[in-house]
Amino acid sequence: MALTVEDGTGKANADSYISQTDADTYFSNHDSPTAWTGLTSDQKDAALRYATTALDGLFAWEGFVVTSTQALGWPRSGVWDEEGRKLASNAVPARIEQAVCELALLHTSEPLNSSYSRGSAIKRERVGPLETEYESGAPPESTLPIIKRIIRGLGKPRYTIMGSISRA
Repeated sequence: MALTVEDGTGKANADSYISQTDADTYFSNHDSPTAWTGLTSDQKDAALRYATTALDGLFAWEGFVVTSTQALGWPRSGVWDEEGRKLASNAVPARIEQAVCELALLHTSEPLNSSYSRGSAIKRERVGPLETEYESGAPPESTLPIIKRIIRGLGKPRYTIMGSISRA
């Protein structure tokens, strides 16, 4: 099923912030990771769709939706970036598109909906001579700081963002 890309009009049926063609260009400009280039067209669409859903779920966006019927969190009105520039209310910021690309890439190697047994509340783990003990309150998974840096100023995390991205 082809993506319905949000174009800044507040589409009621949008399911991605970025087209596959634009995502391919993004990755072409960022080292063309084989984890992305090796996907089929349908797999890329699915990853972009899933990443868009995840991004909207992970962040409480600044400002207000433009229409009450729009499917996604963007476009928004009343949003300024961290440099104090007002963002257009009839567009999806490029940084949102970039964050979707990075989450889609992560999703190709580590599903964004992973479950963690026992809530990852491991006090101590020993395998042979190796031992890992986590600090009290440490997140159960690795964090994904690139997403936080990309969307800085556009919203606040609802949850901790997990995962790691490798460019092979």
